Amino acid sequence: MDLCCSRNLYVDIFEQTALSLFLNKLSRGLARFFPETKFLVGISGGRDSMCLLYGLLTLGYQRLILCHLNHQLRGAAARMDERFVISQAQELGLSLRLARAQTEQFASDQGFCTEMAGRELRYAFFAEVAKETHCATLLLAHHADDQLETCWINLLRGTGTAGLAGMRMESARRIEKERGNTLHIIRPLLRLSRSEVVQFSCERKVPFREDATNLDTNLMRNRIRHELLPFLDRRFGINYRKAILRCTEILADEEDWMKGIAESFSYETQLAYKKLCSLPRGLQRRILRQWLLKQGVPEVDFAAVERIRSLIVLPLSKLAKVNLPFGVHARRRSGVLFLERPPHLDC
Repeated sequence: MDLCCSRNLYVDIFEQTALSLFLNKLSRGLARFFPETKFLVGISGGRDSMCLLYGLLTLGYQRLILCHLNHQLRGAAARMDERFVISQAQELGLSLRLARAQTEQFASDQGFCTEMAGRELRYAFFAEVAKETHCATLLLAHHADDQLETCWINLLRGTGTAGLAGMRMESARRIEKERGNTLHIIRPLLRLSRSEVVQFSCERKVPFREDATNLDTNLMRNRIRHELLPFLDRRFGINYRKAILRCTEILADEEDWMKGIAESFSYETQLAYKKLCSLPRGLQRRILRQWLLKQGVPEVDFAAVERIRSLIVLPLSKLAKVNLPFGVHARRRSGVLFLERPPHLDC
């Protein structure tokens, strides 16, 4: 049976059975991938990732490599999550890649917050697995409510359109800078709500581990999830959620267009800034932000970009050096901008 016939067979089975809305939307999110496709799947052991896994298996996707990183932040609970994922992989007959990270130590060494350190370690782990298994397509279980929360977090932090555009259904992350290899990230649940995920987990009795930290309202994401969004639901009705999600799609398309303009500039180690002075302020910020990111400076915020802009918008200013996050310094000399940074941020 060729791939086309195989795909049509799965579509016919799908249409002939009364599968849930969850599986409908998951199938559409993976529409361009055949069931024979090999995937990495990020698995925490929580409800979302386990529902993604069981949904994939229900739709006939079998070539799955489970990836679990123990951040070692929650003591015995993290170890129990790890054991749960191991038992599930064994029970389902799936390949598993497992690693442990010293997240708090990494955060301290790099000057990162714990959340950022965890994210960097997680993607580094995924990249290692991708190279080891020769599989560069990763599935993650982010859903529409995660998207809403992310947009509110970015709005409250004063981000631009990049942050308000939120996560993408498909994105890419560089694995090896020298070879230009990338990790392709797919989020097939991004148009599903949390309630649809919960309904599927109840209908199919999907096993999962509950993370107690999801109830900790000292964390911004949890305050938004448990306090802000329910308040907005009561005051405005749940349809406002669709409006915000539509806004993220519009902003994502516009962000791609504007990013393309900024990408037309050459991003060498040193950035010639004289041409920037004549450009619109918004484009100046985008070019400077893109330059910092390409130089390996993480978490570039508005304040950092504005500090660098201060080096170029007043040509007669004697200011020639500004401080950036994580011990990085930006300098202006002989018509160019360049960075001085600690060894752990060297590209």
